[in-house]
This record gives sequence, structure tokens and C-alpha cells, in this order.
Amino acid sequence: MAQERGRLFFGGSILCMRRDLPRADAVAVRGDRIVAVGDLEMVRSCTPGAEQVDLGGTCLLPGFIDAHHHLSDGAFFGAAVNLHWPAVSRVGEVLDALADRAQSIPAGQWLIGEGYSEAYLEERRGPTIDELDRACPDHPVLLMQYSYHEATVNTRAFERVGLSFDGAAPPGGEIVRDRRGRPTGRLIENAVAPFFVSAIAETMDAGEEEYFARLERYQARCFAAGLTRVYDPAVSPRMERALRRAAERGLLRIGVLMMLASGDGMFLPPRDRIGAGRTGEGAEPLRTGPLKLFMDGGERAAVSLSLGQAARAAGASAWRALRKLSLSPLRTAAMFPMRFDPSALCVRSGILFYQEDEARELAERAMASGLSVAVHAEGNEAIERTLRALPPTPKERAPGVCPNRIEHFFFPRPGHIGRAVDAGFAVAAQPAIVAWTGDRLIDLGVVRLAPFTPLRDMLDAGMTVAGSSDAPVVSFDPLSAVRTAVTRETTGGERLDDGQEISVEEALEMYTIHAARSGGLEREVGTLEPGKRADFVVLSEDPTRLGPDGLARLRVERTVCG
Repeated sequence: MAQERGRLFFGGSILCMRRDLPRADAVAVRGDRIVAVGDLEMVRSCTPGAEQVDLGGTCLLPGFIDAHHHLSDGAFFGAAVNLHWPAVSRVGEVLDALADRAQSIPAGQWLIGEGYSEAYLEERRGPTIDELDRACPDHPVLLMQYSYHEATVNTRAFERVGLSFDGAAPPGGEIVRDRRGRPTGRLIENAVAPFFVSAIAETMDAGEEEYFARLERYQARCFAAGLTRVYDPAVSPRMERALRRAAERGLLRIGVLMMLASGDGMFLPPRDRIGAGRTGEGAEPLRTGPLKLFMDGGERAAVSLSLGQAARAAGASAWRALRKLSLSPLRTAAMFPMRFDPSALCVRSGILFYQEDEARELAERAMASGLSVAVHAEGNEAIERTLRALPPTPKERAPGVCPNRIEHFFFPRPGHIGRAVDAGFAVAAQPAIVAWTGDRLIDLGVVRLAPFTPLRDMLDAGMTVAGSSDAPVVSFDPLSAVRTAVTRETTGGERLDDGQEISVEEALEMYTIHAARSGGLEREVGTLEPGKRADFVVLSEDPTRLGPDGLARLRVERTVCG
């Protein structure tokens, strides 16, 4: 049988993301593997007869890896009513969009919207249950807030899942009620679970082929952004079955590492998933990753401040309101209520799902069954509890097995970074969320108290910091995230100015080699080396030779996935 000719890429910048060979003149591939990287003549001699591909001055580098990207849910909610800002900016626009969609959906079927944020709506609230009942009287309605940790539903949704208005919320959740004790429609954290599970199950059971079509469209968007691999951080058994069928049929083309979550609800203890597989199992494009635990909430991140810190933050928020001649900073602060803890002489906010011993027991059982562990921990209290509960990453790991991970790591205390590095934990960070939440953090007056997502400090400490998006929470565009990591600029055009900026090269490493290490795939992807997969992206220009403003004009010209 004649050997495949292969392809040789040259004529542009080639970034290898390797310390021993940062740049090369050429890279050659055959099949789905890289066969040679380096000097042009050497690469040509290794691949006689290869098709010559002139990059024309563009820039080739390893394919981007999004190390925390809800691909399965993102594809599912791709058909939901888009309620992201600026598509909607007022509650009335939310209701109009839902009423319009209701006209095209048979009565009785779930009507799903996603992406609204109270902070970006003019009224600083979501729609109420009564407003949803009037707008969509014939459908159960589920509106997922942008963080996916909160939702709003109508009366028909309560009826569909079999919950009465008098029913109690599960532990770790809240059914928000008005002064008469009647639900407002707003659900927080674990209270979302029965509605989320029901809507997905009923919709998928009614038409899995439609889900596969959505998945293909979603993958196309990922490839257009330069992504060749994602780590899906909360895959239920129902979604795992769908992904496996998609892979068997050749519909799943992007690489996916699945983090296993409970079938009873994303934030619930995943005891039902221990024994369901081992980290590293599987083959391209679908592999099993770690077990996923949630230590704290989304906007209910578990944060504590000393009394002095709380006073300084309140003063900064009030001063910002005066400078802007606006109540906006104070209205933002009111959305994140703090409570005084007299036993510790501090103020706290947020929610913690696990006691330390319960989290440790789950993590130890998972690791004994062959699963590494990834823990969602945003606030400093959640990070502290995670560091105390999560066993260190074993020094010896089999190929394909990722280290134990902490997802988000937004508000670490002094000392948390060093302890995480000593324990061998990787961190999945989201630069895009710095942009999305930065204006609110400035309004709250907390950015000077503790850096948010301190990339500079983490990288300086030698931590494996994987770039990620948390999509569909925010955009999964890696180039936009790289620019934010370099500038610390918010969507409002301000800069956090906290000393946590990193270089373009470091930001690119987050989305390539660091992301590969965090998934245990550093032997397969993340750098341009012979034997590794031919996953790469071609950019319009060399990002390492552009200033911050120049990064905004970068485009993805081509994506190659294997």
C-alpha cells in the first residue's frame, strides 16, 4: 500500500509552545500525526513528496484547548431563546422573546431560555413567575441564568416536575419566596436540579437527532474559534450516552474529555458516578476525565472578608458611586448580600455544599476507583475547604490521567496558591470571566482586597494554569480571552490594574500545553512535536509580535483537528 504523502507547512510563523524549540521553520504531518518539526530543509528531507502548504505569512501553533467548556449543555441550549446581554436589556424584552418563541412550540412542551443576567437588565431582576405565566400560559418555562447556577420558572414548570408551591428546597438550594411565602419563580443552586434534569430528559427523549444536529453546529463554531479539544466539566449519564452515540456515528469530531457529574443534578454529590469509569479511559475523540464536585456556588461563591476588608470594600463602592454620580455600584453591592458571623468576627457570603470530611470521603472513594477529582471552588472559603479535603495528586500518574484539579480559583487567599502547587493540583482559569465580571467587581470595591483570578501569581508559583471559558456562561473565543489575560480589561473598557497581567506567550501556553497537562494529555497534544496529534490552528498574524490593541484584529484562518 502506498504511504500517504502528508503535508508540509512553511512560510509563516510557527509557534511550537516548547521551551526547547519555541519556533520552527516548518512542520510536517502525515495522517493525524506530526512527523517532523524544525528547520525547513530537515523537515523536507523527512517527508519527501509531501504536499507543500505555504502559510503566506500567517501563524501556526497547537490547537487551542478549552479546559472547562460545557460542550454537551452548550449544544443543547444552542436552540434556547437567547437572553444574553445585549440581545435583551430589559425584563419586557425577555418576556417578548419568550412569547414569540412560544408561538412555534406545541403547547405543553418545555420552553427554554438561557443567558440572562440580573446585573445587565435595566430592572436589576429577572422576570417573575406571574410575568412568565402571563407571557407563556401554555408551556412549562425554564430560564437558565447566565451562570447556570440559578434559574427562573413558571407555574407550569412546578406542575411538570411535581413540586407544590409549599415544597421545601433541597439542601444547598433555595426557592426564593415573596413576603407571603409564595415562590417568585427564582431558583438558586440545587433547587434548579429537578427542573434542569426534567427539561433536558424530556427534550432529548423527544428528539435526539435534533440534538445531534445542534452538536454539529456547535462543533463548527468551536472549530471556527480555533478549538480542537474541550474538557466538558459536568457530564450527566444522560449526556454521556448522547456523546457516546455521537462518537460511534462519527458525528463527534472535536476531542472531548468528560468530567462525570451526578444524574440527579449537576451540583449534587456524584456518588452515582463512582465506578462508572476510570480517568483516561476511551479513545479519540471521547475520553473519561475526573469526577466533578461542586464546593460552592456560582454567584453564591463562598467568600469571607474580615471586618476591615468589608469596611474598605463598602467605602470603595460608595466612593465609586459618588465619582460616577450613579447608584449603580450600590445596586450591584445589594445583589451580593453579606452576613455577619460573630463567632469568627467576619462577614460571609455564598454557599458551601460539602463539609470537609464529606468532600474528602468522596474524593478518596473516587481516587480508589481510578478517577481523579476536579472541584469547583470559586471563593476563598471554598478554596480553603478544597485544599484541606482534596488528596494530593499522586506523584506517578498513568498516561492520560489528569492531575486533581480546582476549577475557577477566583478568590484565593495568600498561601492558597503555594499549597495548591505543593499538592500537585492544576487550576482551570477563565480570563473571559475577568472581562465579564470585572465592572461589577470594581463596583463592589473588592479588586484591591484580593486579586480576582490572579494569573500572574499562579504562573510565577509554577502552577499548571489551564485556559478555559466556562462556556456557555461566557464566550468561548480563545483569542478574546488571551487579550483579556494580557490587558485585564473589562467589557466596560476599564482595567483591573492589579498587577496580574501576563504575556501573550504565557496566555497562549494556558490554552495549549498547560491545558493539555491539566487533562493528562501532554503526551498527545499541546505542543508541536513529532508523534503528537496534528491538532493546530492558523492565525492571521503572529500574536507574540502584536501589542494589546493588535490582538483585537487577530482572526482564525484555519483549524486542523487530527
